[in-house]
Amino acid sequence: MTNFRKVKHISANLLKLIVLMLSLLSLPAFAQDDDESLSEIAQVQQAIRKKEFLKAEHICLRMLSKHPTDNDIRHLLSHALIFQLRFPEADSLLRKVLESDTNLPGTYWYMGLSAERQGKDLKAVGLFKEYVAKTPNPLNVNVSAWLHAASGFRRMMHKEGINTAQFDEMIYLYNHYLEAIPTEVYADNIQTFIENVKLRKPIPGQKLIWDEKGE
Repeated sequence: MTNFRKVKHISANLLKLIVLMLSLLSLPAFAQDDDESLSEIAQVQQAIRKKEFLKAEHICLRMLSKHPTDNDIRHLLSHALIFQLRFPEADSLLRKVLESDTNLPGTYWYMGLSAERQGKDLKAVGLFKEYVAKTPNPLNVNVSAWLHAASGFRRMMHKEGINTAQFDEMIYLYNHYLEAIPTEVYADNIQTFIENVKLRKPIPGQKLIWDEKGE
């Protein structure tokens, strides 16, 4: 495709917003608004959706005082800590979960979120891919993991660059995500990015560094 319609590229800030929204929306929804009518787990999930992360942390700590080795609660606590930017605490907690069970998909999901928000893009990509691999039933995979992983490669492209294999995987992951959620609100922006970046595929042995601002 030698001629293509020039459109506005999705901005870096918009990319971050997409990832943040998906991180928060990955929790199941509850109809109740009255905290008293919800279980403690549901209260934590509701607090996270409302971005009340300190409240979520306090509820998790209260539950852990009764069930100190419950990994579901540990996962939720790590989520609350990550979104308070308390990465060392979250990472330490997730390492403890990993020591107790290496096969819990959620551990890799939250480790991926933590790495992503710390700017450790290559590590985050690997963790989201591990999350998908560790999920026994493909139907249970949170498909936004593909978006997180693809966007990790995209951020790498902006900075240190990506090689041919990473480029191909980024395109594959974005397409896989769009196939799973064709009604994605930012689908047009993602598709436009794919069409434009394909014209810049690096040859073997070279890297693509492109900030999406110039030709």
